[in-house]
Amino acid sequence: MFAFVSQKLRTSVLLNTLVRPTAGARFLNTLERSQAPKTQTTYKKPFTQRKQYLFSAYEHQFTTPTLLIVQHYNLSGPELMEHRRELKVSAHGARLMVVRPKMVKAVVRHTKFENMGDLFSGPMALIYWDKDMGLEAVKEAMEVVRKQKKMVLLGAKYGDSVLNVPMVEGLVDLPEIDVLRAQVLGVLQQPAQQLAAVLNRIPQRLVGVLQQKVDAESTTVDQ
Repeated sequence: MFAFVSQKLRTSVLLNTLVRPTAGARFLNTLERSQAPKTQTTYKKPFTQRKQYLFSAYEHQFTTPTLLIVQHYNLSGPELMEHRRELKVSAHGARLMVVRPKMVKAVVRHTKFENMGDLFSGPMALIYWDKDMGLEAVKEAMEVVRKQKKMVLLGAKYGDSVLNVPMVEGLVDLPEIDVLRAQVLGVLQQPAQQLAAVLNRIPQRLVGVLQQKVDAESTTVDQ
């Protein structure tokens, strides 16, 4: 009995650590909806203050530039805290939030991300950044997830686009923007360089033809 109560208390403390609102915490960003969001339970009771906070917190995550959706399997409290620390250090300040699938489905309902609701079943978590940290940060976060046997990537939101796992992997394999610019510049410059080479060869050929003509005329005069 005491062991059960102790375990329940530890779980409660962990959840409060992960989702407890800080003093003055506000989430100003909201999603565009075709209908008003759900604010009542199945039994027509208004959301409690905690549920209202979770709804706002999850909605805020879906307005961030990049969002990775992962499923975790039997992660203990210390393991979750360690993963959060590793993501923050290794992936440019990435944050990990354990979420309630039913609440997330309520958040994305009647929005452009509604189809993502089907991904949320079982123990779920979101990895996100409060500002755009580039593809390198996403790549590093994916490396952290791949190393964890108890975490699996299910999909992502990048800007306004919904991505499946192959699309996410293809996205992070793209070269950095500076490399892409150099490649594009090289492609654009190549025809110009080829044209310049052709134009440079024309005078050389012309000089060669004129020289042959001079030589031929000189030979004729000598005869």
